[in-house]
Amino acid sequence: MKIKLILSMLVAGSLAAGAQSQGYKDGIEYYKAGQYDNAKEILARTINDAATEKATAYYYMGQTELAKGDKAAAKKYFDQGIAADAENPYNYVGLGALDLLNGNADAAKDNFKQAQKFGKKNSEITVDIARAYYNADPVAYAKDIEKQLEKAHKDSKDKDPAIYILEGDMAAARQDWGAAAGKYEMAITFEQDNPEGYVKYANAYFNVNPAFSIQKLEELLKQTPNSALAQRELAEKYYQSNHWKKASDLYGQYIQNPNHFPQDKARYSVLLYWGEDYPKSLQVAEEVLAQDPSNFQAQRLRFIDQVKLKDYQNAVKNAEAFFAANASNPLVNSNDYVTYAEALSGLGQDSLAVLQYEAAVKRFPDNGDLLKEISSVYTANKNYVKAAEAYDAYVQTLAEPSLNDMFTASGRYLNAAATAGDNIEQREKAAARGLEYVNKAIAGAEPQAALYQRLGRLSMARNAGNTMDEKAAEAYLKVVELLDADAANMDAANANNQLGLYKEAYMLLYVYYGNVAHDKDKAAEYAEKLNNVNTLLGQ
Repeated sequence: MKIKLILSMLVAGSLAAGAQSQGYKDGIEYYKAGQYDNAKEILARTINDAATEKATAYYYMGQTELAKGDKAAAKKYFDQGIAADAENPYNYVGLGALDLLNGNADAAKDNFKQAQKFGKKNSEITVDIARAYYNADPVAYAKDIEKQLEKAHKDSKDKDPAIYILEGDMAAARQDWGAAAGKYEMAITFEQDNPEGYVKYANAYFNVNPAFSIQKLEELLKQTPNSALAQRELAEKYYQSNHWKKASDLYGQYIQNPNHFPQDKARYSVLLYWGEDYPKSLQVAEEVLAQDPSNFQAQRLRFIDQVKLKDYQNAVKNAEAFFAANASNPLVNSNDYVTYAEALSGLGQDSLAVLQYEAAVKRFPDNGDLLKEISSVYTANKNYVKAAEAYDAYVQTLAEPSLNDMFTASGRYLNAAATAGDNIEQREKAAARGLEYVNKAIAGAEPQAALYQRLGRLSMARNAGNTMDEKAAEAYLKVVELLDADAANMDAANANNQLGLYKEAYMLLYVYYGNVAHDKDKAAEYAEKLNNVNTLLGQ
């Protein structure tokens, strides 16, 4: 009993540790990384926490509004910051930044002087002043920016990472990525747990060297294991680099952080899905929906997970709810329809499944893969005309259709022609289109017996009752010629022999010469050949 108690305490302790966050400081980190909406959400969420330094938190809340262009909201927060602590220098920087954007440079200078009075030789305050000038107009205030940066270098003895972050941002704005990365690296050198430097450094390198970018974020996470920004950014880079397992594992840790965002839990469910952990993905999606029933991503994941788990009854019910709630949502994609159709097929409701494919094609008419897939569905349901039309539409989306594409298209039209019965228009139209495709395939490939077999079958399908004619006979004579070029095709001991194709050709040529061309000698010749093949086949 005591052992169980100790174990439960250990487990509880580990969960508590995993759930730790940096409070409002996570919001500051998000702001500095340029993620203003995320910053605002966390700062608003933590403003009344006992550990929150309100004056500083209000400053960054104001800066997020300023970055988004809401000057009135920004001023409100800067004023609240001063009310919370009149000697906190940051909010005077905020008011000065607002003055610059309003074209009042003199008032800005007064506020900056007040900030530096309360933050004497505080190089980070000085850098924020330089950034305020830079954000307002980097050309008009070039001298002011230079002056403030020189003071920051002097006051910090060149060691404040904030200096190099701003200089890196200025280089990045010029698209000088090498210089930007170098500055961000300097920031990390002087403060090894500087999230802003690591994140911006990683982003500057990601498109050039993703592995190196990930390595730097891994270093950051080791330095700041409770940083929501560090956890989230690394998980995102894993995701973007197709490291699904690492991404989902880290997201699993991240969403235990009180400063995670609700939408991130839905992303975690997505990662679990791609990692093929469907039960866990479904569980997380259900948890998201319990808090937010309208969450689009979780609604989608619920029914696609259930299809993977072959819970078709619930999948159909939840797919119906998904489409009802998102009828005009542009985020709905073709796979949503296909998965819904799969659920219906799982319940044996194939006719309803076809309707979902048709709805998908109507909504996404240029989706070639969808057209190809619905062609297969129509074929399985013996709707050969629509199968041929859909595959034809698919081929039209291709810049350079392959031999296999054209051969398959000819086969779809062969099915439509051969099953037309008394519908002369359907038979002739389908056969003609199929012949176009097979002749293109023949023209673009080395001679192959299978291509001429298709040519012969389409020539027959063009006729009432699928009967032989001269064109069909010419095609089957070519089939025999090509088969005869390799003796192995007639060898019963050869696993890859072509005795079945020989039989088809001989039988139809026997019919042609006996019933159409009325050449008794040729008919007798092919009758004998047919008997020989049947003997080899054991028939």
